[in-house]
Amino acid sequence: MENKGTRFGWLIAGIWALSLTWGLANNGDPATVKTTNSEVFNYSESEVRSRFKQMPSIVTKRYSSLTKSRIKSYVDSRRDLTEELLGKSSMFFPIIEQYLKAYNLPLDLRVLPIIETKMDPTAISHAGASGLWQFMEGTATEFGLTIDHLIDERFDIHRSTEAAVQYLARLYEKYNDWGLALAAYNCGPGYVNRAIRRAKSKDYWAIAKYLPRETQKYVPKFLAATYLVNYYHEHGLIPAFPDLDLQMTQELRVFKAVCFDEVARIAQVPLPIVRQLNPAYTEDCLIAKKSGTVITLPKRSARFVAGYLQMPEEGQKYFKDLTIPEQEEESLAQAGYRLILYTPAVDSSLAFVANKFGIEESLLRLWNALEPEPHFDGIREIQIFQPEIKPFHLPKPAKISLIPQIGTEIATALSKKHQHDIVELMRGVGTESRYDYYTLNLADTPEDVCRVFPTVDAQDLMDHNPKAMWVPGEIIRVPHSRQNLAIR
Repeated sequence: MENKGTRFGWLIAGIWALSLTWGLANNGDPATVKTTNSEVFNYSESEVRSRFKQMPSIVTKRYSSLTKSRIKSYVDSRRDLTEELLGKSSMFFPIIEQYLKAYNLPLDLRVLPIIETKMDPTAISHAGASGLWQFMEGTATEFGLTIDHLIDERFDIHRSTEAAVQYLARLYEKYNDWGLALAAYNCGPGYVNRAIRRAKSKDYWAIAKYLPRETQKYVPKFLAATYLVNYYHEHGLIPAFPDLDLQMTQELRVFKAVCFDEVARIAQVPLPIVRQLNPAYTEDCLIAKKSGTVITLPKRSARFVAGYLQMPEEGQKYFKDLTIPEQEEESLAQAGYRLILYTPAVDSSLAFVANKFGIEESLLRLWNALEPEPHFDGIREIQIFQPEIKPFHLPKPAKISLIPQIGTEIATALSKKHQHDIVELMRGVGTESRYDYYTLNLADTPEDVCRVFPTVDAQDLMDHNPKAMWVPGEIIRVPHSRQNLAIR
């Protein structure tokens, strides 16, 4: 996948244990970045060997000449390409790890797309293997992937990853050895079975010489990629991160026909972002299906698009004046996100920090060049990016401002009354007696309304609207003075 997004530089002043120093703009986005001169990191064969010896691995380790040369290529001779590769991994590692955990498989397997496709979900081999996991058509259909004139799910990150994880689980169940399972993933079980019979052994290194030449290289490449993701920070490598919109994503099931340009316009993200997140579709449009069609969007805007698509056409016309934003090529400050600097306590785990901020562990590791299981010292700050809720104004004629862009839960349906009245209801805030009357917009929650009316809190709203369903178009009561808050 071609990266047209913003390249983020991160300061790594020395090795991973040193703190990151950031220059911040007034809005909290990264504005100026000091980078470390990567040339000061000299390649040391003895240090690489020492780390490799200590490196946890799901396969029996052997520091072969191929593993050695591949590691040197990653961390020394082709550093720029490696930094791009590490940056791309921020788009896919969170998704891959999600499925590996769901199927109780080791996280080390997340590096396979590095050696399969260099993290390119649009890759097609000369033999016709396609997608991030390089599925042939027969294997893809065996694991339930759809391939037709509208979609090729080998290019769908979620669908293809789950299929690959299922295939890997089946191979491990067959061989009970990850070296053999990885070899079978590359060349097929038939070749591995024959090699086992010829070598009279079930040890990967013993049968390797009987495998196809490319498969003989597969496990050594796997070991080199495992070394890279565990120790890249020790070599001063700085990932070239893509747009945060490509790193923090969410799937949305759509039941009606819609084209990518309309989705981009409503989501207020550049059209290339929508295309990059959905490479499986042969056209820039989704068709209406009873079972729905899944689309991937930036997490910050998925909920807003979901609410819009549930509205009747009468309500959608109020959004027709929105335009698709242009994609900025070189800006370091990215709209829609804010940077948080956080100092974990000494006894904090990476999982605790990830849960606290709702961020995947893999992103925290990549953003901060952390070890797989870091030990925090209570001093070092780490950087965390989060989607930023900003006012989003309807073009006309409503006065309501906030449309939240974070969250996974949305209203599942609108009642007939809401559908009938929504055009009038969307005209926004009204007042009467001791209350303001506020029309809930697409995905408003009590907390969102509190940002419009700072004198009340979420509990006030819940108490004064005990029967509210909190669906788009519903009118709620907002006490417009603190005196009224005592009236329950």
